[in-house]
Amino acid sequence: MTAPLAQRLRPEIIRVQRPDGGLDLMDLVLERITSLDGAEARLLDDAHPAPALEARLAGAELLEGPAAEVSRLSAWAARTTRRPRPLEGLPTPVSGDFARALELPASLFASPWRDPERWRRLAEEHAAGHRYLVLPQLLTAEAAEQILNEVLDLPFRRLETDLLRADRHLLAATDVPTWLDLLQHDALRALVSAVLGRPMPPGLVVNAWRLRRGDSMGIHPDGRLYFGTISLGLARAWSASSGGAIAFGEPRPDGFEVRQRFLPHLGDACLFAPDGDTWHAVEPVMDDRPRHSLTGWWVAPEDGLTRGRDTSPPVSPPTSR
Repeated sequence: MTAPLAQRLRPEIIRVQRPDGGLDLMDLVLERITSLDGAEARLLDDAHPAPALEARLAGAELLEGPAAEVSRLSAWAARTTRRPRPLEGLPTPVSGDFARALELPASLFASPWRDPERWRRLAEEHAAGHRYLVLPQLLTAEAAEQILNEVLDLPFRRLETDLLRADRHLLAATDVPTWLDLLQHDALRALVSAVLGRPMPPGLVVNAWRLRRGDSMGIHPDGRLYFGTISLGLARAWSASSGGAIAFGEPRPDGFEVRQRFLPHLGDACLFAPDGDTWHAVEPVMDDRPRHSLTGWWVAPEDGLTRGRDTSPPVSPPTSR
């Protein structure tokens, strides 16, 4: 006689009873949850066969058998390769004139970010392997509000593609002057260059974004054409439950493994050196309030805006964040 399905579950499966009578089967090896409704949960302990439920559990690899051992070994191997490994030799020492932080306009940059030591530590974090750097409260509250108001005055164009659902405005040289002036400030470019370990040219490409409930952006890298990426959050009183986070991670055969999230708090910035494997996405907005942000890339002058020289946008602007 065939044993009830409950007795044939792999030993790593934890059964969690739900208030609605259903059951969540937590798979500690494959790190996923399979949910059963009340009727399915009752069939688990039934002595009579339940072919449909058995097929579902087998498809989710929840039943003990030869395939279960293969799954255990594969999962263990994956965890082993993801363990931190010691650095092979020491990173190249960071260099740069971090004293240039004192040149940042006090009316626009919050006082902690006018401290050279703050930038030096940020550079050391990047050298130690932190790819996506958060700059909390980079701007003064007044400057952040001013930039937000400039963004709110922009005309947006709706974009709906396989990759994104959002409203975008590609900045010209006269748009949002407060933020464009900051990005091309000599001291800021020098500091970002020192942090990311690559020079930031004066050219710019900047997108203003407005995402409403349900809007999102698909998984993509920024690529090697851009020297640096900076995203400025412009969302007041935002929370994790509001969605709309920039999720950084790695594509997997069964989905996207998120390693880090950036919430677009008003005045916070996220900085990284774009490359072919800097995979990220913007998760769906779950709030009724629109999510605003600005994303900029430092590029060669011929590829973007150079204030005082060129007021036309590039021919093929990127669509990230």
